[in-house]
Amino acid sequence: MRSGQAIGGGELRALTDVSHLFLSTLPPDRRQRRLAAVMMVASVAMLAALAPFARVQLPAVWAFIPVYETAIIVIDLVTGWLLLSQFSILRSRSLLLLAGGYLFSSLIACAHMLSFPGLFAPSGLLGAHDQTTAWLYMFWHGAFPVAVMGYASSRGEGGSRPASVRGAAIPVVLCVVGVAVGAAAFILLATTWHDALPRIMRGSTMASGIFVVVGTVWALNVAALVAVWRRTPRSVLDLCVMIVLVAWLCDIAVSAVLNHGRFDLGFYAGRVYGSLASTVVLFALLFENGKLYAKTVRALEGERFKHRLVQEKTDELNEANEQLEQRVMARTAELTASNDELRREVEERQRAQRDLAASREELREMSAISASAREAEQRRIARELHDELAQTLATLRIDLEWLMERVPQDDAALARKIAGMHGLLTDAVGSTRRIAADLRPLMLDDLGFTAATQWLVENFEKRYRMGCTLHIEPADLALAEPYATAVFRIVQESLANIARHAQASHAEVDLRYRDGTLALTIRDDGVGFDPGSTRKPTSFGLVGLRERAYLVGGTLRIDTSPGKGTHVEVHLPLSVDATGGSGQPAPQNGTLPNTIR
Repeated sequence: MRSGQAIGGGELRALTDVSHLFLSTLPPDRRQRRLAAVMMVASVAMLAALAPFARVQLPAVWAFIPVYETAIIVIDLVTGWLLLSQFSILRSRSLLLLAGGYLFSSLIACAHMLSFPGLFAPSGLLGAHDQTTAWLYMFWHGAFPVAVMGYASSRGEGGSRPASVRGAAIPVVLCVVGVAVGAAAFILLATTWHDALPRIMRGSTMASGIFVVVGTVWALNVAALVAVWRRTPRSVLDLCVMIVLVAWLCDIAVSAVLNHGRFDLGFYAGRVYGSLASTVVLFALLFENGKLYAKTVRALEGERFKHRLVQEKTDELNEANEQLEQRVMARTAELTASNDELRREVEERQRAQRDLAASREELREMSAISASAREAEQRRIARELHDELAQTLATLRIDLEWLMERVPQDDAALARKIAGMHGLLTDAVGSTRRIAADLRPLMLDDLGFTAATQWLVENFEKRYRMGCTLHIEPADLALAEPYATAVFRIVQESLANIARHAQASHAEVDLRYRDGTLALTIRDDGVGFDPGSTRKPTSFGLVGLRERAYLVGGTLRIDTSPGKGTHVEVHLPLSVDATGGSGQPAPQNGTLPNTIR
């Protein structure tokens, strides 16, 4: 079954490929080229063998003439008609010219037979004279190579795909009419205007003037052979035409040059050459038509097999469809009940999702309130630490310094004790101020966002001995609450993460306000991390950063990978009021933004 299907498909593909259907488009294979070369060499070899005996006079067999001429007429007529059939499909002008040459050969062969002296009448029919037949032979063997040269020069014309047979009737009719008119003109020239033609025959023997005419005809055949030889790419039809031309050259040589007159060995041999030459193209066309018919039969058989297979599969499919319909009807009731239950579950899930979204929003609001309360509490504690405890400790340190100046010089133990207390107070003052700054840098409230961010970067460099670049644009950027606190805390937590985990040698903080959007970028050249890895249960650093950005309507994106550092980007949509009135584009005309290293 599979083999039959494959054969049918392959035959259909072959039938739709023009280059494998027609002699004029079929490229020759090596075997065909070798066969053509052998046939041409055989023609020349036979000519060489017959040349010494061309003038040997043989008996006059009058029946040979009509048999030979009838065969030529039928063969050339069928060949021309087959070529016209191919033209009606391919619309190639070269095929039309070659078909015209064969039709002309058939008509001239008919006139040549009727005008042959002594065959049907002493001087021949059609008003023939003593050299009418000889001139018709020359016209015959001279016009055909001209048609072949037209065939060779019309390469590439016509469609590359098979066309409809409709529309080809007019060119075919014009070709047949033109050939008939041309043949009639040559027949009239050889009969009515017989006396105006040069003398090439004297009775049954050749006159001296025949060699000029024969040389011209022979040269036309050589020119046609060269034209076909130079035709590229060459087709199987080209090889057949070359074989015909070589045979015609041998025909002309042995029957019009090397022989003496009618009914000698050259006379008979030349006619045999002509009949064999006429059968070459016809045999090739009939052979290819037979192959095409066989391919068509196999293709049709494959299509019948496919049709039977499709019919069987259709019956099976119909039976399966009936069973499927029964199963569908049985399942429809079950699905209806299931759909009702599923609809209820979907409604409950949608309600739960709405409740969850509302809860999430409440949690975010609570988180925002908690963050605001936490910031307020940290601000209060930081203020009390800075204004009360730190001031008290500073006062104690001053009193201790006053006491140190009044300690007796000879009491070294008391001096060391007081010096140790002074150092502890100094450390306590520094720790208190650092704790207050970590809780809430008072300069964020006193001096503004830009100064607080600068202090944060400088403190980061001093504390962790790591280079850090700060870039703020515009340089006088001021942010209102809660944006100032949110951005400050994002920068603070990001730098803390870099110090704890990044193992970096340099960090960069970039703040730019343009077109109502604040863009914050924090980069480091550290080890990075895999963002897809599972975070530790106690690690909320990145979650906290993202939540802080969300609470003020911003977005946060983290770009990192192992060994390539970390890149944090935050975008906050801000109004002019949110920037404290300083939200203008960056200064132009060479004004540099604020950059601290």
